[in-house]
Amino acid sequence: MPKAIFTSGLRTPFGRSFKGAYRDIRADDLLVEMLNAQASRFPELWNSGPEDLIVGCAYPEHEQGYNLGRLAALGAGLEVPGMVVNRLCASSLEAVAVAAARVKASLGTKFLTAGIESMSRIPRRGANFSESARIKAVNQHAYIPNGQTAEEVVLKYPQFDRVAQEDFAERSHTLAHQAHQRGAYSEQLHPYLIREDEFVRYPVNREKIASLPPAFGEGGTVTAATSSPLTDGATSGWVLEAAYAKSLGIAAGLEIVDVQYGHVSPELMGLGPVPATQKLFERNCVTAKEISAFEINEAFSIQVLASAADLEIPMERVNTWGGALALGHPLGASGLRLVMTLHDRLKQRGEVGALGVATLCVGGGQGMSILFRWIEA
Repeated sequence: MPKAIFTSGLRTPFGRSFKGAYRDIRADDLLVEMLNAQASRFPELWNSGPEDLIVGCAYPEHEQGYNLGRLAALGAGLEVPGMVVNRLCASSLEAVAVAAARVKASLGTKFLTAGIESMSRIPRRGANFSESARIKAVNQHAYIPNGQTAEEVVLKYPQFDRVAQEDFAERSHTLAHQAHQRGAYSEQLHPYLIREDEFVRYPVNREKIASLPPAFGEGGTVTAATSSPLTDGATSGWVLEAAYAKSLGIAAGLEIVDVQYGHVSPELMGLGPVPATQKLFERNCVTAKEISAFEINEAFSIQVLASAADLEIPMERVNTWGGALALGHPLGASGLRLVMTLHDRLKQRGEVGALGVATLCVGGGQGMSILFRWIEA
């Protein structure tokens, strides 16, 4: 079976929704900017011509609708078809999985993947949202807001109280600040309008954080500081057949080893990474201690703390360059941000064969995880 590798990840800095650099920029225009940056940064790959453009988007409607993949390709002068996939927060991770499956099935050798979300311009849950009485009659929590699910996870894991959640948020901002300061993100950032992610706060003001009210209900412990912020941003990266990559002179990359999914009760959405990652471990006969690097999307402090505890993941291997609490979480674009950060972390280690996992919780009570291996030609 051919090997599929991820390489050449590139993203915009992530901007603050409604107030930040991208608040007035259409999602389709932001994605075209991202594709133009790919053409400029990696011309040999771009000129080789991908066989398809696969775009992840959590809310593919309005300016993000009408098959944004094809329209963005047209806007960037890219001679390919295009498609959009939606698995909410894991949408661009799904784009990587789709591309890898095609490569492994010998249905192609080179695919450009991307992720996009404008949370400034496209409403969460979409326009004209309504709930189905029929679905709720079967599962009363089917439409539970994600913030409320975070509080449900807190009830299940009382050891992770408000202080523990705030400790984790401080860790995320501190590590993100340190990563930016030493240039760790420089290879993946396309500095469009801004040079760095807009959310990173350092030093962290713990007194201010402690003063914040609960965000999702009186008496709760989850606050704005321990929740990922509303974010605008775009991400991209290539999935190539390994032999083809070598022919282009790409000597190293992340092999996409396995993709797994899981589900939990909707009210415990944040625990979605647990069953998905457990399947990865079981199918590939590995343990958490054998994984060199984890990128777990930080939708909320509590869901990372709880998932890592259940999976017995050493915290010193988790999100060591910070995570979504500090960097931002542009829904459909976040999965690719995890992958390119995992790529850069393992590249920095330089250890051939080192394993990494990227995983997210997903609205509705889902989880998605991909196992990667650092390889060199």
